[in-house]
Amino acid sequence: MSELTVLIVTNRAPRHQEILKSAAPEGLAITTLEAPSREEILAHLPSADVLISERSGKVDAEMIAAGKRLKLIQRLGRMVYDIDLDAARAAGVPVCRFPLRGCSMVAEHALMQILNLIKTFRESSAILHEDCDWGQEPRKCDENYFAYNWTDRRGIGSLAGSTVGILGFGEIGIELAHRLRACDSEVLYNKRTPLPASVEEEFNVAFSDLETIKARADVLVSLLPHGPGMGECIDSAFIAGMKEGAYLVSTGASTILNEADVARAYAQGRLAGVATDGWTWEPVPRDNPLLRLARDPMANVVLTPHVAGGVRSNDQAMRRLEWENLRRLMAGEPLVNRVA
Repeated sequence: MSELTVLIVTNRAPRHQEILKSAAPEGLAITTLEAPSREEILAHLPSADVLISERSGKVDAEMIAAGKRLKLIQRLGRMVYDIDLDAARAAGVPVCRFPLRGCSMVAEHALMQILNLIKTFRESSAILHEDCDWGQEPRKCDENYFAYNWTDRRGIGSLAGSTVGILGFGEIGIELAHRLRACDSEVLYNKRTPLPASVEEEFNVAFSDLETIKARADVLVSLLPHGPGMGECIDSAFIAGMKEGAYLVSTGASTILNEADVARAYAQGRLAGVATDGWTWEPVPRDNPLLRLARDPMANVVLTPHVAGGVRSNDQAMRRLEWENLRRLMAGEPLVNRVA
């Protein structure tokens, strides 16, 4: 196949745009429109062979009709509710979704944080190194003997049957909900615009207002982005509205937590556990109050150095995956993740 003309419509920052384009295969003429108007998109569609929509944005029947040369519409992400699949089918244009590996990695990290807190993993691991005989002699285990919980751990919970609240429900939120579905949890989410009922049903989630989520969530996960007025918004006033004894997990923007207030709430027993991957100041200062808490190996505080999305050397490899369908299109091979 000759060179393909690719139109990318995105809301992501220029740094991410450049990483995506640098991972593209040869044989593509790429135009990127950042946060374009509808008119801009319609003006570029007649010359496009492929439309890539990154993050969200409506792709309706008029747009599909304008793309007379379109051979593929691809959404970078798992949600395709705002693409007119019927119009695409009628026009004979394949539509694929492509779950983002980077978002999947952050969702996996959030799930790891949640499970570490609920299972009091740090405490259970640290106690094994205590110099203690536990009041009984070791015996070899068999089917009739084992010393279950010989260290007398308390407060180990279950993700099954719990309520997980997710604040900021974009692609990472969807990936996390996709994984939580297997855990038999109730998932409440909050975002500016609720998702269609069909999407909520597909991912087994329910929209709720912020105050209800705070009051009901056994685990509250912040995936909130950076933005005006967002800095350190999870503070003592916010925590006061949370369910007492809840777990707080932050895998979103670095500056969302008021770290001193969060540390105080945990120390006072208001929170049962805290996990964060991002920090207001990075690299994190050694006197950070959360870091001071975590120096106690028995503290239910799970901290990581802003690595939820993987390491930088993975960027190219992960983004190269997002071009797989275009490589297949040029090679005449079947497309993957096709939804229409």
